[in-house]
Amino acid sequence: MHFHAIETKTFPLIKLPFDLITNILSFLIKHQNSKVHGSNLIFVNHLFAKAAIPFVWSHLYLKEPTQRNIFNILQTPPSNLMFNYQTLVKSVTICPVSISNMKSGGLLRTLELVQNFLPNISGLHVEDSLSFCHVCHVGKEATTEQVADLISKNHLDKLMLDSDHSAFNDDLLEIITKDSHLKFLSINGSNFTDDGVLNHIIPNLKNDLVEFSVGFGGMNPVSLTGNSVIALLEHCPNIRRMSLEGVNLNDSDFAVEDLPLSQLEHLRLGKACHQNFTTNGLFSLLSTCNKTLISLVLDLDHLSQSALQEIIIPLFQRQKLQEIHLVSESWAEWIAYYPRPRSEQEVKAKEAMWRWKLKAYWGLSADLINLVGLLGIDILLKEIVIRMFKN
Repeated sequence: MHFHAIETKTFPLIKLPFDLITNILSFLIKHQNSKVHGSNLIFVNHLFAKAAIPFVWSHLYLKEPTQRNIFNILQTPPSNLMFNYQTLVKSVTICPVSISNMKSGGLLRTLELVQNFLPNISGLHVEDSLSFCHVCHVGKEATTEQVADLISKNHLDKLMLDSDHSAFNDDLLEIITKDSHLKFLSINGSNFTDDGVLNHIIPNLKNDLVEFSVGFGGMNPVSLTGNSVIALLEHCPNIRRMSLEGVNLNDSDFAVEDLPLSQLEHLRLGKACHQNFTTNGLFSLLSTCNKTLISLVLDLDHLSQSALQEIIIPLFQRQKLQEIHLVSESWAEWIAYYPRPRSEQEVKAKEAMWRWKLKAYWGLSADLINLVGLLGIDILLKEIVIRMFKN
């Protein structure tokens, strides 16, 4: 008896329609945390490069002073290149080496280059992690007016400002929001205050603002309070997404007889700076959007048995709410600090941190967990532990 090996053939990807290859690659190439995941696909072959490059270049990260190399390409005549790269770039993230006008780099110089060679971008993000090194620069320090003038020249839909530098303040918000139609605004930095939100953002972006973020994903602390949150929900009727991290929330902020009813569909509530933000404040905040909320991301600090039973479960039982995510930034920071335990003591330290952080779960009964409809709570905790020790 003779056995013949079954011959298998693979279908060559290059025979797929170009539109289909482009669609597949669009899911593989992601811009996250200033890194382009999947960009190695441009080196597979000429066809993949042609399909993938537009996605890789859609968001440009300018980590100074290496941005000079990128602008060399942008200054090259499109006839000498495969693409007109200037038209591919939709948004830019600037990570400045200085808040000055250095010839080799610096925020002002980079903003000038962006203005000259990328006048049609729709999104801009200034990600400043210099902190005390602001004074370590060569060149004249930037002023609020200089920064505002260069940013305002772009007709942006999305703007993210993340800096603790003195030039990033309420006056900057006044200038850049005037006569603009920003749909997405994110601010991080201790010089942005409630006054900037109440006096400039709300009056100037009242009907345009769709998404507002403060603190989340930022490098610098924030100074905003719950007063800004309530005012935004009340006076900006088209806001659908809001992210709050490190905001100075207090139950008293929401102790208003007639809280505004918003149209929020997505809310991310991270850590709050004030210890007087309790279950009562959380209930009041969520009551402003309980009829429209689709997704809720909630830090574990806000989770207790009463919050779960009185707030989360009733929300989850509503038809609109589709997903609840429980997160903990402190947990992520702890993992980052001890990525691989070097001793038994560090393993025990991690375990103690985990027990302290998630102790609210342990008081829950099986009936209560089943009522949520998520066997995932117990499974989730086990999964976290497994991943923790794998790291």
